[in-house]
Amino acid sequence: MHETTRRGILGRGLMLLTGAAGLGAAGGRFAFGRGRQDSLVLYGRNWRSDRRVGDLPHDGERISVRGDLSARPGGEAVGEFFAAAFALGGAAHPAQSERLELHTFKLKDGALFGTGTAGQREGAFAIVGGTGRYAGAQGTYVARQDHGDVAGSGTAEFVFELRS
Repeated sequence: MHETTRRGILGRGLMLLTGAAGLGAAGGRFAFGRGRQDSLVLYGRNWRSDRRVGDLPHDGERISVRGDLSARPGGEAVGEFFAAAFALGGAAHPAQSERLELHTFKLKDGALFGTGTAGQREGAFAIVGGTGRYAGAQGTYVARQDHGDVAGSGTAEFVFELRS
């Protein structure tokens, strides 16, 4: 019988990221133009996880999140958001612990992939690649997520600084 460990889960997650970064690098030029930097803000709604309301993750547990994306708060949907996260612990209460998060922003004109760590509501992330219009994308973003399953509004905001 094979036992799943936190180390094994994190190792597989890092292997996935390495593969995604390689695909992004092979994708070619970023559509905004070589050497340019652009900003992008996306808003999330209907933020939901695979957990029951009030069922908070403990150290090493996996969480998956999904939601709808729009270009303005309450606007028409322009895509979907998917995340896999792993609780890292380190706080007196599980809802306040850090998480390692892997993000996919599936948009009408391509996808962006990112990774980083987040605390209770905010985190800093690196863009590891993209597809379509975002092929070859690099940069960073700040994610502010207000998860409905921990008494939040079920919304999010992502502020990207993209460069090619």
